[in-house]
Amino acid sequence: MPKKILLIENNYETREIMRIALERNGYEVATATDGVSGYDMAFFIKPDLIVTEIGLSADGIHVLRRVRSTALLERVPVIVTTAFGTGSATFALQQGANAFEPKPIDAHSFMCTVRRLLRDRKSKKAA
Repeated sequence: MPKKILLIENNYETREIMRIALERNGYEVATATDGVSGYDMAFFIKPDLIVTEIGLSADGIHVLRRVRSTALLERVPVIVTTAFGTGSATFALQQGANAFEPKPIDAHSFMCTVRRLLRDRKSKKAA
């Protein structure tokens, strides 16, 4: 059964780059264009990984905090994306993100991060 990934991204081109890369690698992908619907979708589909941008209209940091405070989702790995530099990424990591990818998205780097986080999650479940 393929792993489920939730992409929360309001920029169409960026969302498509990530969606296509994930689907080509065999992942099931759900997308949302804002943080409110993204969080609701996460609660409903229980993804194996969440990708959210920091600069969403309903801030990606807010989504991250809600995910981390929801028992059903608190252990789901979260990748944040940002074009705002390492300061924003560092803050997101301090708030509970597992990794960040700078924008513009590099599909190869993005997929390496996705595979690493899913592999780490699988090894933690087995322990």
